[in-house]
Parts: sequence; structure tokens; C-alpha cells
Amino acid sequence: MRRHAQQALIRLITSIRHIVRPVRTALAVSVLGLLVAACGLFEKDIVYKCPAVFILEDAKELTKFKPGPGRDITDILFEAEIVNFVGDCDYNEGEAEIELSVQITVERGLANKAGQVAFDYFVAIPKFQSRSEGKSVFNVTGEFEGNRTRMLYQDDLDMTIPVKVPTDGAALEIILGFQLTPEELKFNRSRKLR
Repeated sequence: MRRHAQQALIRLITSIRHIVRPVRTALAVSVLGLLVAACGLFEKDIVYKCPAVFILEDAKELTKFKPGPGRDITDILFEAEIVNFVGDCDYNEGEAEIELSVQITVERGLANKAGQVAFDYFVAIPKFQSRSEGKSVFNVTGEFEGNRTRMLYQDDLDMTIPVKVPTDGAALEIILGFQLTPEELKFNRSRKLR
């Protein structure tokens, strides 16, 4: 499976790991002061936190049914779930550069004779929700090879998000989820009540 190339890169944020950036301290001291305080002149590491990443509970799963009123196990084309993400970030001159890998499992349903899969998922940053770059939707298409009934899809995203200072990145949140129809969202919520 692969994401369509025409999708624009997101200008957002991402989290998970911490980054380390060396900060050098330059002090002008006398030779004697240098010998006494030599420990204070070495490079120190400052850790900047990446934005937090969350999978939206109501949108972490997708059950795609064949057209028609049926909604039992024989009507399922495929089921997908966002199962994991890993990422890293770096801060450069007013920007947070984020790398995020999203992993999605897809299981073929009984109604999926052709083996085709198509769905959308999103990456959103609530702080920027009123702006167009606050949410990006990615289209995924693919097919099951041969008799396979299960696959793992991974999408690697590069994002750049504006920040005034590196410490601002820790206050940002990134949300992942499937782009669901109202009917699909209702189905997900009804499953939880069972």
C-alpha cells in the first residue's frame, strides 16, 4: 500500500522522543580561574521535548462494509486499525521538524472478493485547527496479494511546524485517526457499548 504522491506535506507537529541539542557556554576567565572551574566550561546537553502524539479513540479503527444495508461479518470488506506510531523531532530557527511513522494493520473481510483497500486517515494539530495546515488527510490504496488476509501499512511523514522557541514544542499535540463518515463513527461508538 502507498500514499498517493499528490498529497502535500503537512506543516504541523509531532512527538514521541526527545531530542538533544548541544549548547556551548563561552566564558572569559583567567588561567587560574579556568583551572579551578574547568568543569563549568564543557558542553552541556539540553533536552527539548517533542509534541505529544495521540490516537483519537473514536477514530482509531475503521470497518468498511460493502454497499447495502447489511452490517454483519459477511458484509465486511476490510477492517483497519492505527496500531502504532514512532517519531522524532528537531528544532531549527523557529521551526519544529518532525518525522512520524504511522503503522496501520488491515484485515481482509469476507465480502472483499477483489482484495482492494482504500481509506483515508488524518493528522491534526488542535492548536492550528482554524487554519488549513491544522489538519491533513492522507489517502491510502492497496490490495491484498494472493491469499493474504492481513497486512501492515506504514506511512512516513515529514512535518514542519512553526515555533517561537524550542520549548514551545512540548505544548503542542498531534492527533491521528481515520477520516470516518458519520455512519462509520456511529458504528465505532456502538461497538464500545457492547
